[in-house]
Amino acid sequence: MKIKVVCLGDSLTYGYGVRRREVWTNLLEKRLKIEVLNKGISGDTSAGMLSRVYGDVILEKPSHVIIMGGTNDFIWNLPVGQVMANVTSIVFQSMGNNIKPLVGLSVPICVEAALDRWGFVGDFKNINRDLKELNNSLKSFCKNYNIKTIDFYSEFVKKDDGGKEEYYIDGLHLNSEGNKKMAHMILIK
Repeated sequence: MKIKVVCLGDSLTYGYGVRRREVWTNLLEKRLKIEVLNKGISGDTSAGMLSRVYGDVILEKPSHVIIMGGTNDFIWNLPVGQVMANVTSIVFQSMGNNIKPLVGLSVPICVEAALDRWGFVGDFKNINRDLKELNNSLKSFCKNYNIKTIDFYSEFVKKDDGGKEEYYIDGLHLNSEGNKKMAHMILIK
């Protein structure tokens, strides 16, 4: 079976703020020598991702899809349950089309750094709380359905539930080292 991976997500998937060759999806493609399509859109929500499943995932006929999102939903104060419903719908649509889903657990926000650049956006501590709750719900869901998760969250979180500054450009988006770390985590899966 030929492996082809679609990565569906937001700015963390797109690789906001880093050179295209440094984005984790491109690093993954280069290292594994497989086709990896980056379908990340900066600012996208889980509802936006859900609306793109047919065109960006199903029509591409990949063998696998990596799904990761939720941060922007929480910036817009959407409830965890709604995000969970959108992500699980993406998973089920993928499975229904013989596409193996892998669910990425989103990275936390580095609150101190994010306040400098994105302070107008919202309450980052509450957003981190919601991200943690979403990730825990996704872990349980995936375990129940025997779906693999990629726990990016645990690799980037500090004891205070914020992100490790050395991996962030601006508190929300990962730098080239953060992207390397994400690619490496998928390579060892």
